[in-house]
Amino acid sequence: MDTRAGRYFKWLLFWQQQGRCCYCGEHVVLTYRPYEGARPYAATLEHLRRRADGGTDHPSNLAMSCKRCNNTRGQRDWLSYASWRRDEF
Repeated sequence: MDTRAGRYFKWLLFWQQQGRCCYCGEHVVLTYRPYEGARPYAATLEHLRRRADGGTDHPSNLAMSCKRCNNTRGQRDWLSYASWRRDEF
């Protein structure tokens, strides 16, 4: 996905998710500055079904998450990871 489309989807998902991470529910920050994008609360696009598992860049497969959750999800299913992050187990 090119940068322009990525920025548009981040903004759209930020609005739809009320500025919260899809996994932990914490507020995220939209930023396009490279040095702020490395912070743990920076907004990132997340593929709910990983591309390695056959997921696509289709908008129905995208959500917005904080960088910390996006980096620590690993190979876990998105729904079980969200439940784990919210202490629902």
